[in-house]
Amino acid sequence: MSERIQCPDCGYQNPVASPSCEKCHFPLIEGAVPGSVPLPPGAQPGSGAAASADAPPAGAGAEKSSTRQPGAAGPEAPSTIPPFHPIRPRRPRPQANVALSLWLGVGAFLALLLVLIAVQANLARNDPPVEGSNTDQQKAADAFRAALETDSTDTRSRVGLADILFDTGNWSEAIVHYRSAVRHDSSLVTGIVDQGVCYYNLGMSDEAERLFQLALSRDPHQPFALFNMGIVHERAGDPDTALEYFHRALQTSPPETMKPALMEAMQRVAKLSGREARPLETPK
Repeated sequence: MSERIQCPDCGYQNPVASPSCEKCHFPLIEGAVPGSVPLPPGAQPGSGAAASADAPPAGAGAEKSSTRQPGAAGPEAPSTIPPFHPIRPRRPRPQANVALSLWLGVGAFLALLLVLIAVQANLARNDPPVEGSNTDQQKAADAFRAALETDSTDTRSRVGLADILFDTGNWSEAIVHYRSAVRHDSSLVTGIVDQGVCYYNLGMSDEAERLFQLALSRDPHQPFALFNMGIVHERAGDPDTALEYFHRALQTSPPETMKPALMEAMQRVAKLSGREARPLETPK
């Protein structure tokens, strides 16, 4: 017979007759009291500290009782020794740090809240940020986009967004919004001109010229359309026609901010053309 018995709970090797584990007090014999004094080797549970001399050998008569004599010293032994069926006792769980758990819970909630805010912000912005924009331009673009989400026919917001795209060099996107604005309000001649400038910057001079002509068909005195027609003809190697358009633009009393560029263009093509453009005729 083995001299030791392994505790099924912690694995500690105990003397074979130990009623409970000396390390973790796990019952090794069902019905034993944890922490009780182990019996001497070969002894049987019975009265007093040891069994009587005529007691049956160890292992025999396990189902029989062995009563304690009246007045005998020592704890009362169990009346029977049932078959060995170890049951893992319920151990008290270490108490959690309530304060730490509370802070961890609050931190997790705040992290989740930030994630939800970020997701909502991304969902609110259907379009990507305006490439090349600064903080103010992006903020204005977001405001225009929000207004257009509410009312897609809001031409003021549509033109405002197109202007930001124009100023940041996003010509193709600007064309889309200018075109949409003009579709809802055909009186936006400047929107037609701006489309033409975008096409010109994209290297599509023919389409640009067509749009400048369309703007002039609606407003013959539109100074930017006249000036840009002069630029198109100057680039095409036709200084005479370019100078004529520049003169006509000058006669429409253009904005002060436009005059320096207009005068410079006129001086530039005057060297290649020996005549002045005929005056702009006032429509009847």
